[in-house]
Amino acid sequence: MKVTGRYLLVVAALCGLSAATVGLITNVAGLFFSPMAQEFGVMQGAASMTLTIANICVALGGLATRRLTKLVPLRVLLVAGVAIMAGSLVGMALAPSISVVYILSAARGIAGGIIGFVLITYVLNKWFVSQLGLVTSIAMGFSGLAGALFTPLIQPVVSGMGWRAGEILVAVLTVVLCLPAILFVPSCDPSDAGLTPLGAEDAPAQTTTNGPKPPIKVDRMLFAGVVLYAVLSAAVSAMPQHFPGFAEEVGLSAAVGAGMISARMVANTLGKIVMGWLTDHIGARASIMVYTALVVAAIAALLLVHIPAAFIVAAFFFGMCYARATVGLSMMCREVFGKRGFGIVYPVAALGCSFSNAVFSSAVGFGYDLTGGYTVSLAVFLAFLVGSAALTQWCYRGAN
Repeated sequence: MKVTGRYLLVVAALCGLSAATVGLITNVAGLFFSPMAQEFGVMQGAASMTLTIANICVALGGLATRRLTKLVPLRVLLVAGVAIMAGSLVGMALAPSISVVYILSAARGIAGGIIGFVLITYVLNKWFVSQLGLVTSIAMGFSGLAGALFTPLIQPVVSGMGWRAGEILVAVLTVVLCLPAILFVPSCDPSDAGLTPLGAEDAPAQTTTNGPKPPIKVDRMLFAGVVLYAVLSAAVSAMPQHFPGFAEEVGLSAAVGAGMISARMVANTLGKIVMGWLTDHIGARASIMVYTALVVAAIAALLLVHIPAAFIVAAFFFGMCYARATVGLSMMCREVFGKRGFGIVYPVAALGCSFSNAVFSSAVGFGYDLTGGYTVSLAVFLAFLVGSAALTQWCYRGAN
């Protein structure tokens, strides 16, 4: 069944929301660290804390999404979230100290978390039965695409006019990217617009009962298993930002490191879209196992084959780890816990993802300081991949 008409418009609008709430928060932040550190007279680590704070607050904001969608109309929630995000960015452009930037990063992160991935997946689960994996992957893929598309636009502004002008530009882009969602996604539930979920007519009929729905029961052990899967999967995705350092460690040029970064950026977006297509055809369980095998092979190549072409190819397949922690996690929550349980489990699992990525991004750096290389980190991530694959199998067996 093709995604057309109003449904296509909803997907396009949510792609913009993903690019603004995840892509612009995470994937262009590195452009601001050096000039911000220089102006405020602080270390690079202090400047990079702005991203750590934002990411942690994104995770916390996502926990409030489900409750807020029941209390506040979607359009009002979107307008408020966008206003806080854009206002925080303007405030950063005027900030007199790094401590003020920290506070505004927290506000931006909370707002971005409330209207970010948790809301996007919640709306898609309401609007789509058919093609759910594909549309989820496309929307999530735009978070990675935002870095590739907007870095060449923002970088010259930061270099030529300063990081404060760059923050204003990001504020404008945030509003522009979120505007379609405000205008064209009227509600979380398509029935409010007189529509039914795409493909609902082909789904098996469900028995309806009068009166209130029974409370949702979620198996605690399965819940813990999925959250642990999220933590392990997101930890692995902390490694690619260190690719240039690893290339240098094994004696390869800076150009190889840059090529590895480009390869993983392509895989970030393409890998999510392909996984979405796969989950619609073979399910999330099998798709996660396929992607696990690809990332394991990539780690083996990085450890054993130290030639430029192999490193760039390996970086591409390592980039498939992003899809495991986003599309794979979302679809796994849906398949293991059902449509109603999804809203309880996914926000907590997404919280685990954000915290894990933030912690292990620093842990890889500390691991390098302690051991003088990245081999130990790669070995740990190899164990995490095997562990998360085993958890996937266990969770699906427990759900059946």
